[in-house]
Amino acid sequence: MTPEQYIQKLTDLSLKKLDNMKKILNLTKKQFEVITEDSINELQSLIDLKQKLIDEINELDDAFEVYYSRLKSILGIESMEEVSISKYNEAVKLQQTIREIFDTAKKIQTTENENNLKARGVLDSLGGQIRQIKQGKIANSGYNIGGKIPQQSYYFDTKK
Repeated sequence: MTPEQYIQKLTDLSLKKLDNMKKILNLTKKQFEVITEDSINELQSLIDLKQKLIDEINELDDAFEVYYSRLKSILGIESMEEVSISKYNEAVKLQQTIREIFDTAKKIQTTENENNLKARGVLDSLGGQIRQIKQGKIANSGYNIGGKIPQQSYYFDTKK
């Protein structure tokens, strides 16, 4: 393969990765909307979809690494910044795509942090409700002591 073909292949892989990352970002934003006490199933389905996309991204990354290593050895470079843009115009699109991938990753991280804060709030709320229920049970059991005290039995001798 020629360097141009390697760069094109790397660009194609990067575009697919970017597309998957944008899908993950959208799913992460949807997660924020469904993080409530009542939507555990919907939240789990979003997480499952995200995991499938992450698995695809891992496969794309593995393929990218193979082609990137070959390109580096052919051109005798250490990083993409060393590729001559005047000689390989396709490298510009690849570099832009890689920048977009990093920007999208930062957005995903920010949204995930917001989701974590919201999830902690929901868990704290649930924890408070559980404590109230336990206290209610304790108080209720205090009022129902009469049923727990053993009753004395009396025998009336009616023959006298």
